[in-house]
Amino acid sequence: MEIINVNNNIRCELGGCKRRATHAVKFDRAGIGSRLYMCDECMNALYSAVDTATVPKSVETAKRKARAKDVNK
Repeated sequence: MEIINVNNNIRCELGGCKRRATHAVKFDRAGIGSRLYMCDECMNALYSAVDTATVPKSVETAKRKARAKDVNK
């Protein structure tokens, strides 16, 4: 994955954003038209969301803990 600067007049593709895109995310194994265009504000919001996001536990771990609680009752 690569983040490149955009000089074209393209709209931001995230949500209902109406601003112009300044960056594009270029994926490694995708075609020519598979870039995600976003503005500075949306890119900063995504970056800050990654820092605060909690990663959910795997389904197998959640099931094991649920069974362990049932056994102790």
